[in-house]
Amino acid sequence: MARFDLYANPDDDTRRLAPYLLDVQSTHVGILPTRIVIPVRPGRQLAFSGKPSDLLPVFEIHGEDCFLDTPAMSAVPLNALGKHIGSLSAHREAILAALDRIFGAY
Repeated sequence: MARFDLYANPDDDTRRLAPYLLDVQSTHVGILPTRIVIPVRPGRQLAFSGKPSDLLPVFEIHGEDCFLDTPAMSAVPLNALGKHIGSLSAHREAILAALDRIFGAY
């Protein structure tokens, strides 16, 4: 388990709206029983949340444009994460910019 790992959303009720969860929690607090995650939603839903921006960056996942719904981040129990399906660590700068925007680190 590492920061910026991407997981399948295991929840049947929310998977259609957010098929993925991105772990954004620092590895320095890995002993906690929860992880801070951000839902990753299909790009077609972006109209509900606004336009792509540093708060809502867009990434291609399995050939589909998806966006990081940063304002919807939450903590989930560690054992509630679904299957690990990859990493978005190559997009570290865009993810950190989204976190900086939401927490006012400018």
